[in-house]
Amino acid sequence: MNPGVIVLIAAVTALLMPGPPVRGDTASRAAMAALERRFEEMDANGDGRISRAEYLAYERRKANERFDAADGNKDGFITRKEAEGAMKRREEEIRARMRRWKRTEEKKRRQGPVPKGP
Repeated sequence: MNPGVIVLIAAVTALLMPGPPVRGDTASRAAMAALERRFEEMDANGDGRISRAEYLAYERRKANERFDAADGNKDGFITRKEAEGAMKRREEEIRARMRRWKRTEEKKRRQGPVPKGP
């Protein structure tokens, strides 16, 4: 199978696949907000729909960004060492994001429930 097709299938699956189980309404709203941002970024002409061309342009742009981030010496190639470094940096970014999220959730928990409207 063509590697481009495999990437496309994986990307569509990731976009449409439900995320991990969420706790309460806050996580659901955050996930929906992230989906909305991604959708708007893909919908280049703003018509409320994502065409194949828009989707592929978005994926190509993201792939180029990931490649550029991994190509440490900017020679147009990614060595195994550069790939490992990129993977480690990405893992640390995810861990840092999770730590920030946990601190925010803990702070919310300590403050108690937010009162609903009148």
